[in-house]
Amino acid sequence: MPSRREFLQITTLSLPALYLSSWRTGFATPGAELRFALFFAEDRLPDMRRHYAENPLFAPLRTRLAAFDRAKERQFLKKEVRYNDHLYHIVRLSDAAQQLAFHYLMTGDKEAARLSADCLRTMMRFPKWDYFLEAGKEVIGIQRASSSVIAAALCADWLGKSVSPNERAEWLAIMGERGCEPCFRSLYGMRHPEAVVGWSMDPTSTYFEHRPGDRVDLSNWPHILDKTNLKAVPASALAIGAVVYQQHFGKSANTERWLEQAIFSLRSFAEIFSRDGSYNEGVSYGNYTALNLVQATAVLQRFQVADLIDMINWPGHVDYAFGMAMPVQDDPYEIVNFGDNGNAKSGEAGKPKRSAVPMWVAAQFHDGRALWFAENLGGELDEWSLAWHPAQLSAEAPPAGPQLWHSDLDWIVARTGYAPADLVVAMRSGGPSNHEHADRNSLIVKCFGETLVADPYRPPYSFSDPSWMMRTTLGHSALLIDGKPHQYHDGSQGTNPSEAVARVVRTGERAGYFHWTSDATPAYQLVIPEVQSVTRTVVVLHQFPAVLVLDKVSKAVQPATIQARFFAYNLDGKGSVNANADGFVTLRPLARLLAVTASGQGIHTEAGRLPIPAEVAAKHPFAEVSTHTPALAPFLVTALLPASAVGALPSAQITRAGENILVIRLAQNDRTLTCRVYDTGTIPEFEIHG
Repeated sequence: MPSRREFLQITTLSLPALYLSSWRTGFATPGAELRFALFFAEDRLPDMRRHYAENPLFAPLRTRLAAFDRAKERQFLKKEVRYNDHLYHIVRLSDAAQQLAFHYLMTGDKEAARLSADCLRTMMRFPKWDYFLEAGKEVIGIQRASSSVIAAALCADWLGKSVSPNERAEWLAIMGERGCEPCFRSLYGMRHPEAVVGWSMDPTSTYFEHRPGDRVDLSNWPHILDKTNLKAVPASALAIGAVVYQQHFGKSANTERWLEQAIFSLRSFAEIFSRDGSYNEGVSYGNYTALNLVQATAVLQRFQVADLIDMINWPGHVDYAFGMAMPVQDDPYEIVNFGDNGNAKSGEAGKPKRSAVPMWVAAQFHDGRALWFAENLGGELDEWSLAWHPAQLSAEAPPAGPQLWHSDLDWIVARTGYAPADLVVAMRSGGPSNHEHADRNSLIVKCFGETLVADPYRPPYSFSDPSWMMRTTLGHSALLIDGKPHQYHDGSQGTNPSEAVARVVRTGERAGYFHWTSDATPAYQLVIPEVQSVTRTVVVLHQFPAVLVLDKVSKAVQPATIQARFFAYNLDGKGSVNANADGFVTLRPLARLLAVTASGQGIHTEAGRLPIPAEVAAKHPFAEVSTHTPALAPFLVTALLPASAVGALPSAQITRAGENILVIRLAQNDRTLTCRVYDTGTIPEFEIHG
């Protein structure tokens, strides 16, 4: 275990090493246009430029970079930059510098090169590159130092001869001091949390000016971040920065320890990703993590420092991306948005860019399905998609027809295809993770181009926000027991994992339907100890289409009622939900959802809104179906029938056929279907006929 003194010695940069004489490994040969050839060789530039100029796939990228508002950026550089604004200003500079440098590399636009260099020069004036501190004084690099390192490395490479050797050396020297060393310091703290004195946010940064409520307890962050995207980011930046620094200044004790720490941290993701390639923080954070890992992997392999390609099941990670895809009419790149995930709904952030990683997988593994995903479901293609585009590979569409995907995370998704009109039914079972919500056994249903049972989109991170309750079970299409949710933390440490666990205990695929059962008993027992069992069984009748939801709870002593909530999608103001005597109807512009419910304990249905600010609550209306009479083993059946917005609604009827038997009869056009449900034991049984 390193002592405090050893920790500071290890994590303090040896400044004379900043100016070592030039030394090169020679593994990647620079040419006239690329200084380091970090990610691709110079002989690839003609093909890349041709695709950038002519390939329709990359037209949005070309248009976006060509339309960059240079006058606005010049004004920002001249009058608006605040050199302690790490939340917005430093990352704006690093992003602009990187994108303009790439545009210059593809087009020879010298004005783009000049503005790129000016953005980077301005970034270099920031005395600190991040807003986190160790022991109140040493900067630790998480996101902002990391993005600054990447921008410095790429601009030093891509701007080529448009930057003088002396200025390039100055950039890289500052990168080592203000970027690589802070990234090393954060990663070392995650590796040796016992040596950390204490992490905090820099009070001289404008962070709290922008987010005054985000005063979270960082005391446990070295442990929490060690299994999250916020380790991948500095690890990748440190690897790339160390390689560039070593290429320019030569090998040193600093570059050796940087590389050792970066590779150690990167390798740890072999245990963080599931064996099937799934990632527990969700698709948005998974793509962010994977892109950083892939960038570092590519550079380390290219310079023969380390081969990490087989560290993660990358083809399986593309399967994960397929499994979580949920295109709707208004967003063909929408995803199953468990936790803090989902596409932004406006602006540039509303144009997801998740094509680069599958593009890299396609190139590395000659995987035509990965290429198809990149071209069809990954959103806008960016510079990394172009850099890794396998031009000679043919895209291969996924198999057609109904599919059931069950990940190692115990997340489960049924679908009929990948078009907006197709049916998708998803359930969040499994264990805790960073950026999770209290959403065990929660449900999402999409069909006919619309989300019909929603997972409310991106509730606030801050526990001080009055809408924070949206993160709890109360804010999800899930089950309550006497109005109580399952366990969740209080948010004081941020978006860290809870202790709530659920497990998929049964799955099946039959002609015309899929089914599964998830047991969330441990999650609810942490709040209600006498709970003996909490299960949700889902039957997806994909040919009809219909979804049956069977909720069963068992208690030891105190009889209870149970409530199932079903949220409508209304972020655009075009959704509504209306309750009736035996269920509810959800309306969207292109589709409707008829719900019919029943219970041996009687039912009560109502449309509701959360007790949060009215303007937020209005965006997340829900129907709540509750059993009426308290019981030790309450049982609730809900039949969900999606339908197009035009034409007649399907019909559903639920009747009793004995003390513990419910019969569900569904009809649509000239087709009928009957399901007999048997309330026996902790997991109901059922039969499908028709």
